[in-house]
Amino acid sequence: MSDSTKINEKRLIADIKAGKKAAYKSVYLKYYERLCIYVLNYTQDRNLAEDIVQDTFLSLWTKRGTLRVDGSLNGYLYRITYNKFVDVCRKNKQHHNELETLRNEALDDLMEDYEEVYTKKMAQLEKAIDILPPRCKEVFLLNKMDGMRYREIAEHLGISLKTVENQIGKALVSIRKHLSALIITLFLLLKLQLQSIPPSKYIYVFRF
Repeated sequence: MSDSTKINEKRLIADIKAGKKAAYKSVYLKYYERLCIYVLNYTQDRNLAEDIVQDTFLSLWTKRGTLRVDGSLNGYLYRITYNKFVDVCRKNKQHHNELETLRNEALDDLMEDYEEVYTKKMAQLEKAIDILPPRCKEVFLLNKMDGMRYREIAEHLGISLKTVENQIGKALVSIRKHLSALIITLFLLLKLQLQSIPPSKYIYVFRF
């Protein structure tokens, strides 16, 4: 930096400290775009870059009374701009972490509500199945919980295919009466009985 440049910078700094707007405007016009380009080395967000640079110049003016420049004005402005960029990044990260915490808490609450509703529905379903007539209940569970096809049930029980269809129909009608036409997600009941059967065999969705 030449001696004349140092003298000009010192004069500008002194004038800004004295509240002279012309000096402030001169620095603003000279460095605004340069500082924006500097910030854009760290982010592709032009709006963010401009916000940071504007904040730099706002600080320069509002804190002009305590302005102390060790070294060049150029270096001072770039350092302040960089520090403000770092502050924004930290705040954004903190904000992101806070939002993530809130999201996780909301999901936890949702899961708790879901588990409560699910438990109630399962209890209603178990009760509705338990009161089915013995043969009807047997056929229904072989189909919906063991995953057996109608023809397999008929062969297994030694009854006709038509009888199997009728018993399943009766079971669904009875369960529908007790569960008030709700959409029920069924059958993790088999934690009790079906440890050896793959989940795909006993998870079903029925629309009653």
